Amino acid sequence: MPSFGSADTLVDEAQAFMESYATDLREGRRDAIIARYDPRGAYFMGHGQKRLVTLDGITAIYHGNQWQPPVSFAWRDMSYEAVGPDAVVVAGLLDWGVNADLTIHISYTGLLLRREGRWMIRLEDEDAAPQRPAPRPPAGGAR
Repeated sequence: MPSFGSADTLVDEAQAFMESYATDLREGRRDAIIARYDPRGAYFMGHGQKRLVTLDGITAIYHGNQWQPPVSFAWRDMSYEAVGPDAVVVAGLLDWGVNADLTIHISYTGLLLRREGRWMIRLEDEDAAPQRPAPRPPAGGAR
């Protein structure tokens, strides 16, 4: 167990942050989502890539046409580990509803840092599970 403050308090704060993050995502609150990131930028990891994205770059992502809020969103099997007096690692799964017929299952790891009294995201690693192709009709058509 860490020797700094109460790890339970840090975890409780991180859980509340992640719950409100989910609400912002579901409701498409672009500016609120952007404000959750470290002003120095954030590392975006996943799919064999690593990039440090500035806050301006994060703003461009969330205000761009490529990002759309999910039709549904849920965290699953979340774990929280206090790793310093102002740092929590978050690991779990998320379900991102693209539309009524498609939900993407994603593994998630994040590093939350508390700076100037507020929590912010410094690193996110998201990896989507492979999508199964839709079943193909039998060759030769229906009989």
